[in-house]
Amino acid sequence: MIPCLAVAFALTSCDSTMDDKATIDAKYEKASSATVALGSVSAVDFQTITAAATVGSEAQVIEEGIQICSSADFASGITSVPNDTVEASYSINVAGLAEQTTYYVRAYAVTRTAGTIVTEPQSVTTPKAPIFPLDGIYLATEWDAETGEAAGQYPVEITFDEADPTIVNITNIWGGKMTVQGQYDEESGIITVPNMQLIYVDANYGDVWIHGVTDDMEEYSSDVKFQFTALGGKMESSIMAAECSAGVFGLFYLTMEHQ
Repeated sequence: MIPCLAVAFALTSCDSTMDDKATIDAKYEKASSATVALGSVSAVDFQTITAAATVGSEAQVIEEGIQICSSADFASGITSVPNDTVEASYSINVAGLAEQTTYYVRAYAVTRTAGTIVTEPQSVTTPKAPIFPLDGIYLATEWDAETGEAAGQYPVEITFDEADPTIVNITNIWGGKMTVQGQYDEESGIITVPNMQLIYVDANYGDVWIHGVTDDMEEYSSDVKFQFTALGGKMESSIMAAECSAGVFGLFYLTMEHQ
């Protein structure tokens, strides 16, 4: 009788172990089933859209972001824009798009157990780009040319010289309230600003001037150039140095948007 009981006990223990494993596997599968959902999608301006998304079980997500495509089936030409970190909810801006164009957007998540999962797409259409004249008020963003980081924002005014319409006045570069002059070529949209024009007066170091710098930041260049694009009212400068008698304060360039 004793051997039979031992066998019965062993079989019962084996069945119990199998049930426990199945339960554990089911719990693991549930914990590993990451989800992704696409929220609102909208156009910020004629070349920028923004999309919001959320993920569930983000501990199981390796990468998250949005994908954008010009075709609804996402058959080709897909651009993936990952979020900087994995978090439960996020939003992403995508710039550099074409005006009056319909784009299709979906959220995605690269998971540890299920590969890449995506949402159903939403469509968004960018509006028509405004056309701006050269003169007017711009919001300038100053960028550190060495680190690529934004160093501040300030308004810049551009006006045509009353005596010569090919000469333009640019006021408040570096936030110094000074005015420099440049030669405007309407065909290319380039303003050429000669070096060593006053942009700031420092309390300790005195006059500060601008001086053009080559793209590799190895040498001085002959001038500073500003490229104007009427579509959207954009302006971008070449790299320049803020220079005083004691040396160079820093290397920077400007991106500007017509207001």
